[in-house]
Amino acid sequence: MHQEADYQSRRQQKTTRRRMLLVTGAGLSALVLSSFNPLQLSAQTPKRALSSNDILAIQQLNSNYFYTLDALKEGNNAVKWADTFTPDGIFSLTSADGTVIVQATGTQELINTYNAFPDVQTTRHWNNNLLIEPDFGGAKGGCYVIAMNIQSIPATIVRTGLYEDRLVKFGENWKFQARTLILDPNVPAPTMNYIQ
Repeated sequence: MHQEADYQSRRQQKTTRRRMLLVTGAGLSALVLSSFNPLQLSAQTPKRALSSNDILAIQQLNSNYFYTLDALKEGNNAVKWADTFTPDGIFSLTSADGTVIVQATGTQELINTYNAFPDVQTTRHWNNNLLIEPDFGGAKGGCYVIAMNIQSIPATIVRTGLYEDRLVKFGENWKFQARTLILDPNVPAPTMNYIQ
């Protein structure tokens, strides 16, 4: 009888300990979960998801860039090309090893650079694999590009490369804050015709 009472006492102590562990564990879980606020976490992260409208607008910006670069729009294509950038936007052309061939910052330098391209009227640009990703304060992306001389029959490839982009929303529109064309290895750089 004494053994039975002893056994019941130990069993009740075990049950009490288990309950205390469960209550303590639940309490700790509740404490941890209550301190984790996903809204607070996302508020600290400046990357925001891009809406489908943002992605379509960036695709349209990319198309406008190439249409104006190829002088296919009505009006002043140099100004329209520069307008795909923010007013302090940067366009860079680099060789595969990172050597800067051309760099233009700001609207007027962009217009001057456009006017210095030697083959605007005879070149068509084909781009592919457009990449658009959210980034801190805007978006980043890029695409492959092939530039073709349309004066030759058939058209011949003049340059190939990869664009790397940094984009921001400027007012209601997306613009390039920085766009770098990195030429593929063994691709000759264009000879720019700057008018002094």
